[in-house]
Amino acid sequence: MGYASGVKDFQPFLCVALVLSALSVSLVIDPVSAAAPILTAPDRRAIPQLVTREKDIIRYGTGVVVGPETVLTAKHAVAGAVDIIFPIGKVTGHVQCRAPDRDTAVIAARLPKGTPRYRIAFRALAVGELVRIGGYPGRTWTVASGRVTNVIKTAILSGRRINTPMVVFKPALHQGASGSPVLDAKGYVVGIFIASNPPENYSIALPITTGLGPCRPLVREG
Repeated sequence: MGYASGVKDFQPFLCVALVLSALSVSLVIDPVSAAAPILTAPDRRAIPQLVTREKDIIRYGTGVVVGPETVLTAKHAVAGAVDIIFPIGKVTGHVQCRAPDRDTAVIAARLPKGTPRYRIAFRALAVGELVRIGGYPGRTWTVASGRVTNVIKTAILSGRRINTPMVVFKPALHQGASGSPVLDAKGYVVGIFIASNPPENYSIALPITTGLGPCRPLVREG
């Protein structure tokens, strides 16, 4: 079992959409980018592919837009300057916060005007809940769904112990989907994918409510 990034022992995640109309009553007007809609289903417009280049290493991952200049992802998938790739083009962001004892990170970037976003819910997932995921396993846009099968308090991932509650769900996702958002039935981001175990067909996500650590003040609920 390992993380989902460019490290060789990673067996990562996974990674069409329901877009609320700009005229809908549920539309949220973003203070920075006018008329930015709120999404409730996996959608590439707010789930970009992330690419980080460090010397001779290239990391591929997935992020999720949760604010006008804020993208959440997995810590191991990014470092320093990050290319944030949307269907309409690419922007460059920078890692603003990395949770040292977890596997989450916050990227700050000036996103394209009108970029949609997702709401965040600081709540715990329960066993049996349906979840949906969108991401770039194998660098290909993919949408998957599954159910929470377990909630664990600790795990050893790529030789390092993570001591914070994590959610286990099926199916197993694949490399390139690290950082993909876990959406609940209402379309809220409730977790971030960090690892999977393909032989046993399960994935692991850090819940938003406990997985952000010191990065939590940089994101807001709802």
